[in-house]
Amino acid sequence: MSPRNRKRSAFRRHSKHRKPGDAHTRLSFCLSNAISESKYFDLKRKGKGPREIELDGRIIITPEAERDWRLEQERETAERRARKAETATTAA
Repeated sequence: MSPRNRKRSAFRRHSKHRKPGDAHTRLSFCLSNAISESKYFDLKRKGKGPREIELDGRIIITPEAERDWRLEQERETAERRARKAETATTAA
């Protein structure tokens, strides 16, 4: 097992003990929100990632930042669907 895989399996064992409201690392944020790390970095490059805190070289995502990120994603989805429905109605 590679060092990276050992680190991830240790993280997964530890993350089972997370309580609601605990801060996230990038990996736990991705697991909690069912997105891949590559999707996380893609969103971050586009300026659509969650707010982050850097502490001693570690990235932390607070529960408030996660909540705000989810609300923003929901808002964007609703707007996109409304535009799509409007376009479909206008075209018909």
